[in-house]
Amino acid sequence: MAEEKKWVVTTSGEKPLSDVTEKLTEAGFAVDQVLDAIGSITGSAGEDVAERLRSIPGVSDVSPESPIDIGPPDAPVTW
Repeated sequence: MAEEKKWVVTTSGEKPLSDVTEKLTEAGFAVDQVLDAIGSITGSAGEDVAERLRSIPGVSDVSPESPIDIGPPDAPVTW
């Protein structure tokens, strides 16, 4: 089985977010969060599944999730 990674799916707005979420799940994507306000969906899947997601109508982009660390409070550098 392929190694699972975290992904961010950006939608195009051409299809309802609920429809895109359903199609992603059917394709094998494990949905974590549906971010309605920004039209994105986060979740996990292997590289092979992520590649298939790109062909789903309403999907604009599928990118690996990148960790963000803003550091401790009062740190002089945050990025």
